[in-house]
Amino acid sequence: MKLAKLRCYTQEPDCGVTNEYPTPEHSFKEPSLHMVVGQRTAGKSYLTSKILAQAKTDKTFDRIYIVTPSFNSNQSYFGKYINDDDVFEPTKESISNVISSVESDRDEFESYIEKEAMYQKFKKDKNKNVKFIDEDNLIYYYENDFFTEKPSWKYSKIEPPKSLLILDDCLGSPAILQSSGLTRISTLNRHLAPLKKIHSNRSACGLAVIILTQSYRMNNGISRVLRENVSLLTLFKNKQQKQLEAIKDELANVVDEDKFMKAYNFATKDKFGSLTTDFSAKDDKYQFRKNLNELIIIE
Repeated sequence: MKLAKLRCYTQEPDCGVTNEYPTPEHSFKEPSLHMVVGQRTAGKSYLTSKILAQAKTDKTFDRIYIVTPSFNSNQSYFGKYINDDDVFEPTKESISNVISSVESDRDEFESYIEKEAMYQKFKKDKNKNVKFIDEDNLIYYYENDFFTEKPSWKYSKIEPPKSLLILDDCLGSPAILQSSGLTRISTLNRHLAPLKKIHSNRSACGLAVIILTQSYRMNNGISRVLRENVSLLTLFKNKQQKQLEAIKDELANVVDEDKFMKAYNFATKDKFGSLTTDFSAKDDKYQFRKNLNELIIIE
């Protein structure tokens, strides 16, 4: 078999933006769509709290939201990472309300960028005679208190806000069954809250999502659209063979079934053991993990 080069389609496209949040080498890519599946008391909340603790160390997220009917019972896991104002009951509007909050943060950031640009102009103008300063600019300087203080941004780093949404104990609730917001995050979580101008290699704020659920697939449960778009899947030991078969069936196109089953059996043989499959791993060797921080290397 031979190849013959053609003189067409030779130009390489621009790489474009990644819309990724900065994360260390061994941490997951963010913003991810992460599904954590395990029966009651399997360890879902404990594992998620480990993710939040690492994210706090890495400063991965500026703001964390949670939709849950049981926040009080999980205070020990989530309380120190989530403000009370960012806790929502699972209603049909709750996810849309979170998205609106992310968009509001986006608007604040873009307003800050505009103010900062004007403040730089103000620093050049403030030593001029007032009559030589554009009148509209002078009004803007006074209205924004530039003569007394410079603009400040509310989060630690000047970049588009980085947010995480946790859905916990929401199966069968209006947040899952009636929410239009869930459909948006199923396919567009990396592109939510688009920016007017690219900043920090991002064209949108994005929204990372972690869904804690007792069942991978069930009537009125997590939709197939969402399941097929997850970038991370964490599984605890599942004694229901039908559930495991459903998982293997849906993963068949993206992961080797034999490797997956070897990794799953190895990772979940211990009590509270879990397997995390990373479908967008930074390196192929990071595809399978036991308990988040142990790589499973299949010879």
